[in-house]
Amino acid sequence: MFHILIVDDHEHLVESMVRSIPWEELGIGHVHKAFSGDEALAVMETFPVEIVITDIRMPGMSGLDLIRHIRRSWKRVKCVLLTGYADFEYARQAIEYHTDGYLLKPAEDEEIIDCIRGVTEALRREWEDLASHRRALYALKEQMPKLRDTLLKELLFSRHVSESQLTGRLRAYDIPFEVGDTAALMMVRMDGPFSRFRDEDDHLLEYAIGNMAEDVFGGDYYIWSCRDVHDYLVFLFREKRSEDSAGEGLGRSWNERRQRLERAASELQNSVHSFLGGTLSAAIGGEGRFPGELRGLYHASLRTLRLRMEDSGEFLASADAFESPIQVGMSTDLHDSPTFVHLLEVGRWEAARSKLDETFALIARADPYSRQEYALELGFAFGSALVSISHRNGKLLESVIGDDFAALFEPHFFRSADRLRDWTNRVLDKVRDDIRSEQNETVAYLVRKAQEYVENHLAGDTSLQAVADHIPVHPVYLSRVYKAETGEGLSGYILRLKMEKAERLLSDSAMRIHEIAEQIGFNNPSYFIKVFKKYFGWTPKDYREHAGR
Repeated sequence: MFHILIVDDHEHLVESMVRSIPWEELGIGHVHKAFSGDEALAVMETFPVEIVITDIRMPGMSGLDLIRHIRRSWKRVKCVLLTGYADFEYARQAIEYHTDGYLLKPAEDEEIIDCIRGVTEALRREWEDLASHRRALYALKEQMPKLRDTLLKELLFSRHVSESQLTGRLRAYDIPFEVGDTAALMMVRMDGPFSRFRDEDDHLLEYAIGNMAEDVFGGDYYIWSCRDVHDYLVFLFREKRSEDSAGEGLGRSWNERRQRLERAASELQNSVHSFLGGTLSAAIGGEGRFPGELRGLYHASLRTLRLRMEDSGEFLASADAFESPIQVGMSTDLHDSPTFVHLLEVGRWEAARSKLDETFALIARADPYSRQEYALELGFAFGSALVSISHRNGKLLESVIGDDFAALFEPHFFRSADRLRDWTNRVLDKVRDDIRSEQNETVAYLVRKAQEYVENHLAGDTSLQAVADHIPVHPVYLSRVYKAETGEGLSGYILRLKMEKAERLLSDSAMRIHEIAEQIGFNNPSYFIKVFKKYFGWTPKDYREHAGR
């Protein structure tokens, strides 16, 4: 549904057009009004207007000047001129400014409808072209490096890519990996200093190292890389196999394949030192099945880097050169993205509960001697997320969860997984209900403030922009919130209040029709009479004589 803006210094003509045209049938969901060029530009800055109908001759900025401003800032907006001056010069200038329609006053409703229908069809064709397969493929190609980087990060840090989705994305992004492939992982830390690059050229440095890695490893391996949350470069390798060397890689042991990777990694370090003026440390995490074992390889590489002191200088090592640690804890599931903090921030309550259930299932499968520490890990992670989200909402956690807050300080609280489960589910409900209550209070406050303003300014400016400026919120947000909360559009509420007040004044006072019109914000009595009749089925005069007192 499109947004349209009608601009004319004659308010009654604008209001008449707003009321008489079946906008929704034409695909118009929002009709905005302006009574000068400056006011029109203010509306354009506020709302996503796609169509403008403007008079040519207006005080101050003309319609042609307005279109010229629009063309500079909103190139896709369709502009239609509506004027009573049917001379050739105006038509010539309209063509020069690439207007999309030219209507002469007084235009019949059918003429306006036909013009708008043609403009909306043109808009749809343009957007269909932008969303076309050809354009999508071009955009995909332009964004390919970023898309590949993002997908590898998803595989390393979360479990939310299904096999079918992964297969489709690998093909779409032209990544030479398949589910079930054997892959090796290497992590690179840039130790520096890189004398030939400034700090602000960090992205260029990453690109240069990536190119060097392609040159060094590319003869034997397909390479896929990304930059992780620690600013380390992560490289994933899959061996290339030509027809005349099929099976060659399969016949070598991991020890032989690792040595090949180490030799290539050493060559990369030397190249970076010679040509980029810096040093790299590299950790080869091992080999595993793609994608299920990637995270294990990643954490093995990360541990290898962690075990080396930052000031120990450049090094190259494989994870299996160190004694493998006994697996303790719940792997990385608890801390995978999205974390509890991420889920609570955006109100994904059911996803947070599912994460809790999955973690408790892992605890239940652990040996009895480890469960207490696993529960402690979960309790601290979840409790920290609760404190974080409460503080971001301007509250102390204790004020939100009440008596359940004390449990965090009990020395034996985390020894029982069942007790912890009950507590986490209970406090999650409390935090959810508190945030929802605050959201409802905020919405109710906005609605109340909007209604108070309209009631106190019926004779003045009751436009959506004026009401929104008073609160203050964005007018589009106010319009949506008001409709969702009350079931009635704000414009409908304003019209209803105006008509109800007019009805009372007609019944209970001797005020003249034009005085009543002024009391409810209609500067043009004729237009007030037209709106009143459409609303009640009577003219104000007939209502006063027959339906009023």
